[in-house]
Amino acid sequence: MTRGCESDDPGNGSVSIMQFTTIEGHEKAIRILQRAIANNALAHAYLFSGQAGIGKKKTAFALAAAVNCLNARPEGGCGECPSCRKVDTLGHPDVHVLLPDGDEIKIDQIRQVQADFALKPFEGPKKVLIVDNAETMNAASSNAFLKTLEEPPGDALIILITAMPHGLLPTIRSRCQEITFQPLSRNTLARALVRMRGLSEDDAWFIAALAQGSMGRGLEMDIELEKTARGEVATLWSGLAQMGPAETLALAEALGKDRERIERLIETGVEALRDALVYRETGEQRLLIHAQAQPLYRQVADRYSLPRLLADMELFLASRDLLDRRVSAQLVAENLLLKFGR
Repeated sequence: MTRGCESDDPGNGSVSIMQFTTIEGHEKAIRILQRAIANNALAHAYLFSGQAGIGKKKTAFALAAAVNCLNARPEGGCGECPSCRKVDTLGHPDVHVLLPDGDEIKIDQIRQVQADFALKPFEGPKKVLIVDNAETMNAASSNAFLKTLEEPPGDALIILITAMPHGLLPTIRSRCQEITFQPLSRNTLARALVRMRGLSEDDAWFIAALAQGSMGRGLEMDIELEKTARGEVATLWSGLAQMGPAETLALAEALGKDRERIERLIETGVEALRDALVYRETGEQRLLIHAQAQPLYRQVADRYSLPRLLADMELFLASRDLLDRRVSAQLVAENLLLKFGR
């Protein structure tokens, strides 16, 4: 078996202290687990589902620490005893993480799990298995794992983690208590990013909007790269109309040679048009993803009609669809720039 670091909350190979109190948001999910611990009524298997990067795995480790804590209390692990610290450093002999081998979790990995779980815990009261990306179990490993769920050892706790619960066998899902993790609110995520990354309130609000409720994405995003991409869209918005056909086609050729750049430009353009439409209709800065671009959106609102903005949105969405269908990036760029700059 493989121990792994917190994929939901990227770090330097270690996991932050595993206590429920260190988890941002997810109060409902944590209350369910705390109540089960307090009443000695934990299920033998849980399914933590929700989008990537929102804290499912961190919560799984906090639960693993809580059930093996030497100073256990209703609210969870103490975060200070040797057991909690071993979970924190991924060194607890009774807490294991099963990760895909390549693209799949294979049957040999499940057989190793079954052999390990046939043994009693080494140190704590419970053996804990955390299966990350559980939807990657293939047909053979899924059927083998089902046997473990049907006849779990009494001292075992199994936690499946997935962003795609429907990718699991229905029989596996039915044998787990599912806890759904909702995306973090923009306000919650922004406040956490101010504290954890030292961002200004405006920058934190900007990144929180782009992260779409994912703490992992919020911690990973390069704010200068994101601002540069939006600056490029702003330049196109103001400059394309002044370009001649030859200059526009030269720019399209340059974009066509860098598929990642044109993909980013289109995604950013969709977002900018969304902001422009929202600002045009509401005038509310706090509803914008990129609030710092408010002056641009004010100009756009004054300059362009609603039908024109909606038509531009359709153009960008159609361009994204063409790229997804592997149409030539240069052809997509030429069509987009010539029509957007009309």
